[in-house]
Order: sequence, then structure tokens, then C-alpha cells
Amino acid sequence: MIRNLAIISFVGIVLIASMAGGMIYLASNNSIDVETMMVANQLYNNGKFSTAAQIYEQLISQGKPHSSLYYNLGNTYFAQGDFGRAILNYQRASRLDPRDPEIRANLALAREQSANEIPESSNPFEGLAIFTRSWFTLNEIALISLGLWFLLGFMIFTYRQLQPGRMRTLALNGMFITLLILLVAGVSFGSRLYLDRTKPEAVIIADQVTINSSPGENFSTDFSLTSGTEVKLLDIQGDWAKLGLANDIYEGWIPLSTIETVSLSYPSGMPTF
Repeated sequence: MIRNLAIISFVGIVLIASMAGGMIYLASNNSIDVETMMVANQLYNNGKFSTAAQIYEQLISQGKPHSSLYYNLGNTYFAQGDFGRAILNYQRASRLDPRDPEIRANLALAREQSANEIPESSNPFEGLAIFTRSWFTLNEIALISLGLWFLLGFMIFTYRQLQPGRMRTLALNGMFITLLILLVAGVSFGSRLYLDRTKPEAVIIADQVTINSSPGENFSTDFSLTSGTEVKLLDIQGDWAKLGLANDIYEGWIPLSTIETVSLSYPSGMPTF
């Protein structure tokens, strides 16, 4: 019995150490040029919002995005009254640090100023993806899923090592609870990957854009969207983007230059369909 407990303890320590190492890696892989950022912050404080925005954009283009960069960039656009780009960058900051209260507060304020409705989803898988996106980054969900997978294996190993009794029953219950949470985390991770690839969230950055029934200037409608409207990008044909609105019940086309995706997975700002 003592030997079994020693083996269980050793495996548990290895599992915890592996998870801690993963968290440390995620934290260390998100550094920024502090000195340059301080220069941009000073320009912002002096009211030189456009120049500050250029420096934040330059830092982002270096390939190591940080939530503070997107948050500060969003602030520069908000100060200039460009609520579309403010919402876009607050959303990107939220993807990297979804639990930050200042990012949440400024995103809510920018949405209020833009006076556009926030899109909702009746699809349970999309709803789960949106909910977990509000609390965990994609990397965190991946790490949690991996950790739960190893934890489930540890629970099974522990169950097999223990003799029948109260501890073995607790291990069995732990197996079922871990499996349930793993399924939820796995579905959330898969849903987020699927949505980012097939229906990525996007934001209108033009002051106003007319929705066309088909790609082309000859198919304009009387319906238009304003800066800051949050939509889903469904397709791209040439210089035109197809949008999904109101749970994808209504669809339309707008010039590709008037929209940007929120996802950080596309360096060019647009996915390939």
C-alpha cells in the first residue's frame, strides 16, 4: 500500500510540474519592447494619438503581440473617435488577456459609443466558444485540455493502484468528473478553432458601408452598417467580403477594405477561404 502511494505521489508531482512549466512558457513567450512602448505611452499622454498609434502598430508588426499593445492601440483610436478600430483592438487585447477588467470596461464603453448591437448566437457550440473566450485564451484552453487528459490518466492509474474502499471510490468519482470537464474543454477548444477558420469574427472599420446582395457595385441595397459593427466573415471573393448578421439569418457583401478580422491567427488580417 505504501509503495502504491509513493508511485501515485511521484506521478502527481510530475504532472503538476509539467503544468507549471507550460504556464511559465506561456507567460515568458509574450514579451514586449518596454522602452519603445514607454515612448508611445508618453506620446499618448501628450495627446499625440496618431503618432502613438503608429508606434504601437510597429511593435505589433514585430511578431510578438501583447495585450497591452492592442489595449493601448485601442485607446488611441478611441481618443480619435474611431470606434471601429478601437473595438477591433480591444477585442484583440481580450483574446490575449480575456480576464483583464480594464480591457472589458473599455470594450464595453467603445461598443456603447458606437451604438451597434453585439452579435449573439443561438448555436450551443458557438455559445460555448464565446463563453470560454471571455475567460480563457486559446492557448490556455489547449493547456487545460492537455492537463485534464493527463489528469484523467493519473486518475485511472490511481484507481488501479488502490485497494477497494473509500479512496478507490473517490478516485472513480474523480475519473468521471475529470472526463466531463475534459469533454467540455475539448468541445470548446474545437469549436473555437472551427469558428476562427470558417466564420471568424470581424469588425467594420469604415465610417459607413452599404451592404450589397452580391459581390459588386451593381448590387447595392438600402441597408448599411456603421463603424464598430461586429459581424462574422463567411467568404471572400476578390475585393469583396461576405458577412453574416443576426445569427447568419441575413447575409450580404461589402468591400474587403472596410473590414478586419479580430483573430490573431492571420498576419495579413484576413483568412483564406
